Amino acid sequence: MARSGINKALVQAARDALLARGDAASIEAVRVELGHTGSKTTINRYLRELASEQPRPPAVTLSAEVQAYVEVLVQRLAADAQEAVSADRARLERQKLAYEQQRQIDSARHDELNKSHQLLLEERRESREREHTLSKHVQQLEGERQRLLATESHLQLAVRDRVEQIQSLEEKCQQARDSLAHYREHARQQRENEIHRHEMQVQQLQHDQRRLQELLMSKQEEITLLYRDLERQNAEHQAHDLAVQAEQKKFQQLHAGHNQLSAALAQLKQREQVLQLEATTLRERAHRYLLDRRQDRRNLRDLTQQLNQVHQLLARLPTVSASFHKATDADSPAP
Repeated sequence: MARSGINKALVQAARDALLARGDAASIEAVRVELGHTGSKTTINRYLRELASEQPRPPAVTLSAEVQAYVEVLVQRLAADAQEAVSADRARLERQKLAYEQQRQIDSARHDELNKSHQLLLEERRESREREHTLSKHVQQLEGERQRLLATESHLQLAVRDRVEQIQSLEEKCQQARDSLAHYREHARQQRENEIHRHEMQVQQLQHDQRRLQELLMSKQEEITLLYRDLERQNAEHQAHDLAVQAEQKKFQQLHAGHNQLSAALAQLKQREQVLQLEATTLRERAHRYLLDRRQDRRNLRDLTQQLNQVHQLLARLPTVSASFHKATDADSPAP
């Protein structure tokens, strides 16, 4: 970085320092002595002015040469420090702006994730409520099914009892028919042998026969009623079976709906885990940004301390130069 403010005195001091060392005071050598600062045109103009003045031997002392070196060194140090501080400040400003933009994006993303998390929690709560309601309904249907099964078992027992009763009545009727046939055969034999002697007994037998026939008719009517009752019970049992089948289909549908809700709940849990992983990643990124920010602040403090040390060095240079000049004058021999 070129230094501004090159004047004739600085050019003269650089030329005298070169001449004191026995070097040629060329334009390039003077510019190098000045720390590569100043334009060659300005240095050439000052050199011509110095050459056109009354020639005199260069009265350059060691303290003046050291003073010139120190001034050039101080100017170069100040320029380099200022350039480094400016570059660091610009870099910190860019990093700060990028960090603020990223922080805003992360904050918006975090708010969006929080909203999504709340919606998922609400959906999960509603799903649990629906699942609880369905469980209660399934329990009720299971109790109703058990009750219907018990009723069906009771009806089957009643049907078996009625069938046994019908079989018992049929056996009794068959026994009565067999007895009647046997009695008729016996009566016919007796009528053939003792028609005249047993007329009153035949009449009595005829009366008994009518009574038995009436009893048989009544038994047949009772059997008919029992058959009708059995058919009615069979129809009711078939209707009950259809109702049980309908309830079973409804239970299967409810079970399928319960499985679908369970699958949806599992998907919601997986989505919640993915969102939690994204939130953890964002928190880690924010933590890294915060660490980088702290490191930048420490670097800025270090640069500030270095700049303060440079300023303190610059403040002490005139005192050091004066002390060195006095020491040099004390050591030089008297004329």
